[in-house]
Amino acid sequence: MKGPTGWVKLGLLVASLAVGVALPYLVDQFLVGIVTLALITGLFAMSIDLLAGYGGLVTLGQAGISAAASYGVAYMSVKAGAGHLAQVGVGLLAGLIVSAVFAVMIMRSSGVYFMMITLAQGMIIWGLSIRLTRITGAENGLPGVDRPEFLSLYWQYYWFVLAVVLICSAMLYVIVRSPFGLALEGLRESESRLLVLGYNTSLQKFYAFMVSGFFATVAGILLVYLNQFISPSSAHLTASALGVLQTILGGVGTLVGPMIGSFIVVYLRNVVSQDFERWPTLMGLLFIVVVLFARRGLVGELSERWRAWLTRRGLAVPLR
Repeated sequence: MKGPTGWVKLGLLVASLAVGVALPYLVDQFLVGIVTLALITGLFAMSIDLLAGYGGLVTLGQAGISAAASYGVAYMSVKAGAGHLAQVGVGLLAGLIVSAVFAVMIMRSSGVYFMMITLAQGMIIWGLSIRLTRITGAENGLPGVDRPEFLSLYWQYYWFVLAVVLICSAMLYVIVRSPFGLALEGLRESESRLLVLGYNTSLQKFYAFMVSGFFATVAGILLVYLNQFISPSSAHLTASALGVLQTILGGVGTLVGPMIGSFIVVYLRNVVSQDFERWPTLMGLLFIVVVLFARRGLVGELSERWRAWLTRRGLAVPLR
């Protein structure tokens, strides 16, 4: 890792890891729970960013995938009384099957058509979660999902979530810098040019959706064990839109941006809302300000300003 930018990134990463590991010793149980939730929803937003930020494919049905995984875990726990390995296995299978079905449906679409189809897909899962009463519990949901004994305490589960999110983040980092990741960027820039180069763009979309769906599935499994409950609201359009909002706030196409956006949104919804009744208005104003004055998102804008500062001091070559 060379240059001042590389050293700054390394320093921020080490500092973030140190704070993350020590967090249960620094704050109370409530704030640890807030950070745990932010990490999980951040992973969910990163799965959206893989499609939207790198592939130019904005999805509004990602919550349907994560909810399918959550329902798989909850059903095996509450209804079938199965062990935790079976719960996680069924959750993974449910999420990946839904991802595959969705991917086949959208692999030949793009642009606004892609977005509208994924919106409909997510609402199908939401509708099924209400209609399949014996499986999903309808509006009442499925309460009483038990965590493994070694993750029963809040700080144990927090460290587990932190480890899983770090592993998934490393995997995403490798993916976006692989030939597949470069092909995704080509898909975002010009699908027709990618076709000329000999790529099967429909197959690229299928692969991208499956990879994105895998990380959404992991987020869904982590979320249902955190809440120990699942309801149809987890599959609603609002949940998908919130993930897109987190991605835009933090910075589309940055990976770390969606995580930062997640922390902001979770903090507003769960902490600020206790003292400020009109917190949705505050979140809307924040979103408008970011769109107007930081179109690259918070991370993208800070990166651009940092690069400009280095360029003025002759420490970096200006981008052309």
